[in-house]
Amino acid sequence: MTTATSLLGRDEAARFDRDGFLFPLDAFTPDEAADWADQVLALDTDGVADHPVPWNQKTYLLLPSLDGLVRDPRLTGLVAGILGEDLLALSADVFVKQPHSTRRITWHQDVNFWDLAPWDMLTAWVALTPATTDNGCMRYAPGGHRGRITHVEHPDPDNMLSRGQELAVEVDEATVATVEMAPGQVSFHHGLCPHASGPNTTDDPRVGFAIRYAATRVRQQAGPPISARLARGRDLYGHFALEDGPDAPVSATARANHLAALAPHEATGFSTV
Repeated sequence: MTTATSLLGRDEAARFDRDGFLFPLDAFTPDEAADWADQVLALDTDGVADHPVPWNQKTYLLLPSLDGLVRDPRLTGLVAGILGEDLLALSADVFVKQPHSTRRITWHQDVNFWDLAPWDMLTAWVALTPATTDNGCMRYAPGGHRGRITHVEHPDPDNMLSRGQELAVEVDEATVATVEMAPGQVSFHHGLCPHASGPNTTDDPRVGFAIRYAATRVRQQAGPPISARLARGRDLYGHFALEDGPDAPVSATARANHLAALAPHEATGFSTV
């Protein structure tokens, strides 16, 4: 439902409800996106080589710039048009596909391994570099958000999903939407919207930042505890322990807080956050 302060139009919210996704949405400038991409790529090379948990998950706890991105009203104002004014970031994952990488993401639903209710959640995928068919942009299956679909697990080093999770049914490729976007643009997809992406066949890295937003009324039903960052509005429910942003890029305090947030999820392959 749109609100007085939402940046999202009613027609756009209706399209999201119908299809389970919405793109492209203009949120940030290409220069901002390029700066964030540079910081992410610096981490990917040697910035967190000795960090004991995946640096690419909840990366806003390591980089103040990404913490600002997660809470930026230009983005949260759009999310508010679907989820309401009070928003948590449950996680935010960096996805880097290096040039000529064979890494891919199989068809899946984000919330399949999350014991959360209600499913008032969406993923905002921010393009930090161009997202094209050739470099492995995302693909959406329209209407697939109407219910939960059985998954199977096929661990594979080329699969960027932690447990190799994959839909147990075939997706009709004739209906698939290809999510090509310019740097700084954003796509939204429902937590149940099936999506996938292919390899990067180009000479340049493809970098994206996927933020899992939830209305503050969402609660965890089971599993290792998830902490969250308050992204907009107020948390009147207290269902999650709230995180603080990093004091400086990859500082000792930031690394300790990041480790504390992710360590409980090691036994589940970090797939529950």
